[in-house]
Amino acid sequence: MKKLLLTVIVSAMCCTAAQAAERAMRILVVNDDGCNSIGTTSLQEKLAAKGYDVWMVAPATNQSGIGSAITFKPGKIFEVKNVADKRYCFPGTPADSLDFGLRGVMKDNPPDLVISGVNDGPNTGVAQVNSGTVAAAARAVRYGYPAMAASIGYMLTEEEMKAGWPSTHKYWPDAVNYIVDQVDTLREKWRPGKPVLPAGTGVSINYPPLDKAAIKGVKYIINEQHPPAQHDYHLLGKGRAQQVMRKEVLTPVSADTDTGWLNKGYVTWTVLDGQWNAPQYDAQYKALFEN
Repeated sequence: MKKLLLTVIVSAMCCTAAQAAERAMRILVVNDDGCNSIGTTSLQEKLAAKGYDVWMVAPATNQSGIGSAITFKPGKIFEVKNVADKRYCFPGTPADSLDFGLRGVMKDNPPDLVISGVNDGPNTGVAQVNSGTVAAAARAVRYGYPAMAASIGYMLTEEEMKAGWPSTHKYWPDAVNYIVDQVDTLREKWRPGKPVLPAGTGVSINYPPLDKAAIKGVKYIINEQHPPAQHDYHLLGKGRAQQVMRKEVLTPVSADTDTGWLNKGYVTWTVLDGQWNAPQYDAQYKALFEN
């Protein structure tokens, strides 16, 4: 009798564990390119086809380069468009879209993972500082949600720029598939209730605009500490100024930086924690400012 009871208990525990593991991973997909961006809509579709419970919330219009800006208007009524199953266009910034996803459509069933992208263009160097894609992922991490920012790079030539970055668009589907593969890898080790990524962290991934056979590998690298600016200003007089791209932006670099390794044909991974803190410098600040 005791043996039979033990068998029943063990079987029940195994069944419960198996059922728990069978729950689909819930994913919130956001971006800064807008809700019609193929990098995000195709990512949602490919993940959903694999059985993931995927929700998408993205800005109604392109919000590239807007960083971590939000719309703060308590009481404001937003016109949100539900354009497809589990897909919403939100009239705001990438950070707003993330907030609407977390505190609106997925409030009662929060995501296990947030993915921001796949962005049209690289987010390395100063672009990562400006990026609405990376800002949305970092915001999710700050809230306590594991997050991935995903982007595809540019071939930095004047011809590519004038033609509208054809290599980026050609290999964009490969970048999307790469992110799907990473999520599949996570699913193999994940159990509901457990963190998908190391607690309190996320990652910014940049995929080179190259054929898969030409990609040299993966490089873990921090974002460049003092990246050059993307643009300058010409003072025109009479209260006017013109923003111009710096020539250096279209000059490929091969330095030991995230931009350099991406240009050399590597997929770059930059781990982030979403924190705006540097307590390791507390003592130095005290020495400077305290009497």
